[in-house]
Amino acid sequence: MHSPQPSLPGYRLLAHTVTSDCPVGLHQRGRRYVITACSHTLMANDDTGSERALGRVTAAFLRGNPRPRVLVGGLGMGFTLRALLDRLPVRARVVVSELLPAIARWNEQRLGHLSDHPIRDGRVELRIGDVARLIRSRPMWDAIVLDVDNGPEWLVQKRNSALYGAAGLARLVRSLRPRGILLLWSANRHSGFERRVTRMGLGLRHVQERTRKGDPVGPVLYAIRRLPAPQTHRPISRVRSQGLNR
Repeated sequence: MHSPQPSLPGYRLLAHTVTSDCPVGLHQRGRRYVITACSHTLMANDDTGSERALGRVTAAFLRGNPRPRVLVGGLGMGFTLRALLDRLPVRARVVVSELLPAIARWNEQRLGHLSDHPIRDGRVELRIGDVARLIRSRPMWDAIVLDVDNGPEWLVQKRNSALYGAAGLARLVRSLRPRGILLLWSANRHSGFERRVTRMGLGLRHVQERTRKGDPVGPVLYAIRRLPAPQTHRPISRVRSQGLNR
């Protein structure tokens, strides 16, 4: 039995696909595009500040590397990829892993103009499939960027839970080159995930927008890397955002 087509009141359904978990749809109202999954809004083109920040933060960590090799998990609407490419050197190589062929097709046919067609950039290689298949037990990547879920505990695809457990995190870190960095987008902070990372002896920082009163608000960007020996533990340090929504 096929799942029903996803609907969003007031929007026109442009296209849809079905995953093993639920239907995914592309909707439009005027200049606003929305991708839904399991009847929830997954992303929209009028609220891309944190996605762009993920690309900017990744590029900042890679500054000084003339030929960085980057793995991006999740294409989305391409805003993270665009912000990353705008700040990477010409000899960089970026492999983008998108699980759903429909998302890649929508970017090529309907959404690419929103982020200046980043998948057409010569530095980019687009692969259709699970990003976990590109994680190896040997150092390959200077940065791994994951935006495949709404957070470590708010999954779009149930299979992605393997990425955020101790074994999955260990595999991700082993796939990083020396000084490599793992970055995750999350809709909220997750204390259980943060404790897991620090118990593994990994360095963890988070970037989050703040109100004028200093209160954290909105999505979180997690940055994870190996700690230099012989140090084994490091508390989470709060990194004040330089404007996630720019």
